[in-house]
Amino acid sequence: MDKLKLIALDIDGTLLNNEREVSQENREAIRRAEKKGIYVILATGRMYRSAKVFENLFTTNMPLIAYNGGLIKEFNDGKVLYQNDMPRDMVKPMRDLINKHGLATNFYIDDNLYGDEKNEYIHGYAEYIGVPYKKLKDEEILRYLEKTNIMKMVAFGDEEKLDYFLNMEKKALEDRIHLVKSLPFMLEIANKGVNKGIALANLGKILDIKPSEMMAIGDNMNDEEMLDYVGKPFVMENSNPLLMKKNYLKTRNNNQGGVAYAISQFL
Repeated sequence: MDKLKLIALDIDGTLLNNEREVSQENREAIRRAEKKGIYVILATGRMYRSAKVFENLFTTNMPLIAYNGGLIKEFNDGKVLYQNDMPRDMVKPMRDLINKHGLATNFYIDDNLYGDEKNEYIHGYAEYIGVPYKKLKDEEILRYLEKTNIMKMVAFGDEEKLDYFLNMEKKALEDRIHLVKSLPFMLEIANKGVNKGIALANLGKILDIKPSEMMAIGDNMNDEEMLDYVGKPFVMENSNPLLMKKNYLKTRNNNQGGVAYAISQFL
């Protein structure tokens, strides 16, 4: 078995408990891994600015995978190692489709969060991840879409509407757009080829680390490609049932130090 050199951690539902806190048990496990020379990184769907608040967990200045793999950026100096924006010509058609299905939209531009004027989900979402936001009128949104690079979009709505959207639209879009539900009410929309697995592959090339030397821990469908890529994939006990059915290693839930327990299996 290859020596473990890197551990990639999802944040929500994995590293954080239900109180949105990192337990002392998980903090100590991260430190133990780092003392053994293992890189520990975050791989999240969150914005960079939202995930950066967790940098005090780490003693090494490792890069952060944000936006589900659309951005790899250094913690310490903000240097961008990799970025993959949505195709500009696909952003307006995507918004039109989202509106057609009666869903709300978030936009991520230059690490800032924007939403439709009538977006009723954005306040709770922004509060949860700890970032400010701005709602835009339709004419303002169109100006942004025509002139600005969009890192990611998110469609919000009830689970039935999102599933219907995927059933109706995914096949026609999948050659250029990556769609994945990270929560029952939340559909992540990014460029084709943007996922945590590809991001880890890119980071592995930079650090000269093979997939067999990596561990990943996650809980939802936006973690699937990352879990498939690494040699030591762990799913949380509180994971999406679809992930639980796959042949991954299992750990405890996010309220019982599942991250620490998984790390302890290889230290």
